[in-house]
Amino acid sequence: MATRRSNNDGQAASLANISRTRRAQLVAEFEGELGIDHKARALAAYEAKRWKVIKTIIVWTIAIMFFAIACHKLWLMGQDVDKPFTDLDPVRSILGRSE
Repeated sequence: MATRRSNNDGQAASLANISRTRRAQLVAEFEGELGIDHKARALAAYEAKRWKVIKTIIVWTIAIMFFAIACHKLWLMGQDVDKPFTDLDPVRSILGRSE
């Protein structure tokens, strides 16, 4: 008597015979049904990394600007005195002279 093959064996044999392109399409459809989107996930990771770099550049630019402004202000304060380091008053120099 002949033994009957199960459906699982038939499906496995048919999967082995399909082309790579069709297999990739089936896998993509299956992952899509599960909610897995590799391209979107990779794009999101890239955008997150890119935004982190942009934020870092912005923060460092602002910090360097504040440092440059402070150094320039201190240099101007030093130019205003008759004798260096004798009558430095940072509050009066920053807010303006009220003499």
